[in-house]
Amino acid sequence: MRAQRSSAWCVLLSLVGIGLSGYLVYLHLGLMRGELLGGPACGSSGAMNCHLVTGSSWGSFLGVPLALWGVLGYVVVLALSLLARQSSEWAGHAMTAIFSLALLLVAADVALFGLMAFVIRAFCLFCLATYAVNLALLLLAASALEHPWPRALGRLGAAVGALIPSAQRQAAWLFWGIVVVGVLGVAGVHAATLFVSRGTLGSMQRQLREFITKQPRVSVEVTGDPMLGTAGASLQIVEFSDFFCPACQRASKLNRIIMSNHRRDAVFVFKHYPLDMSCNAQISRMVHPGACQVAAASECVHLQGKFWPFHDLVFEGGPKYNAANLEGDVRRLGIDVAQFNACMSSGDGMAAVQRDIAEAGKAGVTSTPTYVINGLPVAGGLTPAMFDDFVAVLKETGR
Repeated sequence: MRAQRSSAWCVLLSLVGIGLSGYLVYLHLGLMRGELLGGPACGSSGAMNCHLVTGSSWGSFLGVPLALWGVLGYVVVLALSLLARQSSEWAGHAMTAIFSLALLLVAADVALFGLMAFVIRAFCLFCLATYAVNLALLLLAASALEHPWPRALGRLGAAVGALIPSAQRQAAWLFWGIVVVGVLGVAGVHAATLFVSRGTLGSMQRQLREFITKQPRVSVEVTGDPMLGTAGASLQIVEFSDFFCPACQRASKLNRIIMSNHRRDAVFVFKHYPLDMSCNAQISRMVHPGACQVAAASECVHLQGKFWPFHDLVFEGGPKYNAANLEGDVRRLGIDVAQFNACMSSGDGMAAVQRDIAEAGKAGVTSTPTYVINGLPVAGGLTPAMFDDFVAVLKETGR
């Protein structure tokens, strides 16, 4: 009886788990399309950042997003929980299986939490919620077992054997019907995710291979530029950006995911190409007035070693950032305001921006964001999946 009562709670928890994992799949699918979904609940900077976690190279197993594995796991728990409600005999077998599966999930959660804390260096609120669901499932199933939990693992074989349908165990078809529907649904969503992010089978890499083999290389001088990663890394990513460009604002968040996945083999360099005619003579119309001033300010901040905090602060505001707040923002970042003002007055910051614009002209840059990856110009934003395909083709072609 206790097992059957616990099974009702397991049904509820499995549905909560399916909802949480389904939402993480939604975030992952958006990320594959270059969209940062979820709003403030997913975070965009700091320690809480679902996009950084779901877009991580650790966010998939056997090529399938962990969120989809989570959906499938909770579907299995749901099927077992419904089976447990059929009879006391089924309840014993089902709770043994749920306990074993929940124990496996909690063990995986411990490992994934360690990865978030020490490797990815960001946490996902919705992932943490699934960890709580898994722990609750484990405790519920443990409390419903007829034997001490170490013995339950020894009875797992019998529990799994009971799930084989027969004339005497027709209720097992309920379990397999739910699981098969779940597997087909997960497979369909995964296929759709791959199509959205990479097109038809192999088409993205074929296009990239053709582009890379035909695209002439350019040389970009990066001495003294703001940089993340290790100079001399095998992958050099140079981005020409504009602080007031909406696409660049989105790219700044995707860049963080890309660098998190390639922190050992890539270096990221930021260069300016403000679409502001007050400093950029290469454009034919004013697009982002005030972008030159903020770009120059970032160079003066860079001289005091605070470029990246300033970069994040401005991009958080995006095109609505008010340049009138520059001095106050600089002060809040702990920058010597007198030294900053002297840099701005002398024109040193603007001179650095002009050098970047000149480099952009040599590289054929006409829009933002534009990347130069190992000397190959790529206009437009890069998703993590697209970048990984680009790197794979670079290695394949030896470029």
